Amino acid sequence: MQSLLLCGLCAALAASQAFAQRLAVYDPTSTGGPGFIEVTAPTLMVPGGSPPVLMYPEMPPLGPPPNFQVPPGDSTFDGINVYHLYTNGLAIAGSPTPAFPPIAAPFPVTPIPGNVLLAIGGPVTGMAIAQAMAAVPTIFLVSAPGRVLGVAAAAGLPIAVPLFPIPFGLLAPITGLEWDGLTNQLLAVDALGNVYPFFPGGVPAGPMIPSKNVIGAGIAGDVAIDKTGMLNPWNARSIYVVCGPVYMDMTCPLLPPPVYITGGSPNATGLAFQPHPAAMPVMGVCPCPNFPLGQGVLGPMTAGNARFGFLLTGLPAGQLALIAFDFFHNPAFPLINGIGCGFGFWFGSPTLVSTFVFADLAGNVRYPMPLFLPPGTGPLFYQAGTFCPADPVLGVVITPMYQFSACGL
Repeated sequence: MQSLLLCGLCAALAASQAFAQRLAVYDPTSTGGPGFIEVTAPTLMVPGGSPPVLMYPEMPPLGPPPNFQVPPGDSTFDGINVYHLYTNGLAIAGSPTPAFPPIAAPFPVTPIPGNVLLAIGGPVTGMAIAQAMAAVPTIFLVSAPGRVLGVAAAAGLPIAVPLFPIPFGLLAPITGLEWDGLTNQLLAVDALGNVYPFFPGGVPAGPMIPSKNVIGAGIAGDVAIDKTGMLNPWNARSIYVVCGPVYMDMTCPLLPPPVYITGGSPNATGLAFQPHPAAMPVMGVCPCPNFPLGQGVLGPMTAGNARFGFLLTGLPAGQLALIAFDFFHNPAFPLINGIGCGFGFWFGSPTLVSTFVFADLAGNVRYPMPLFLPPGTGPLFYQAGTFCPADPVLGVVITPMYQFSACGL
């Protein structure tokens, strides 16, 4: 069954216009509040983005960042070991996310060596993990002057990529950094919101992307690229920049561009692509009064991830469920039963594929779907349903629909 679905996914239109999935906002200055806020970026199902779907603290807390010419701190997402890497400018640590089950123990709190801080010119203001460059992932670090180096994601953070400058005439201090595994390039953002694409070593990867931060939202804190590889309505991969409580797509030709909320984080210094399927409804709740139905995924939707798949929880032991996939969805989401979520597929679609599964003795359904696909393949849509005696129409409940793709790291 999985082979049939994956073959079909490979045949889907790779150029389908879509948006990113989730973004994780990081605010190291939150006092008593969440360090991480996950939102659904604009998608085919949720074109206006979403309010926060998850809010949780960094664990362990690193303490407030030091005073500097621009706010230090950043975050990036480890899509192999499945946790956030984050920094307050002086130390790096790893923190889990409730979005995925953990794969490995998060990176321990590790002070950034003094020689590294001296080389880059101050506390870290941008950080990005590159996971395919070597057996041990490389963490690129940058400070406000725009000097970059790479350290190994290992004890002591030894230097792995020698120091090099961002190869542009910078218009403002650098505040954020991103790695794009689909093109093997870095993107930096300055305090004004200008984005600089370049390759490790200091060769430009394209022209500077001018800032569209014209709404007075605040200093630009970080940059994140859509790692699904899909194109947005402007035939580009979305490049998001966070500015205080909002973020915007720098590839949008409109001035000002559409603005999306982060959840109110006033001093966001980190923004990371989160390889989690987008859900409709965005909060992912379609209750059945008879049992606590839940839904999730088995791992990040990164290309090559053998652990990816879908999870249903809270069903009666041994209960039958139906799961379905298609390349298309019905944006009207009509309610075909009496409770729960709307039906997101088109009746009679020739590409709709479905299969029956049964809950285990603990009431869980695990449907593995290894993403042995090229990065950028997708999107595909998934939805499930099961019996719900409380439903007065069909006696079933339908889960949220997921939009997913095979993402780059």
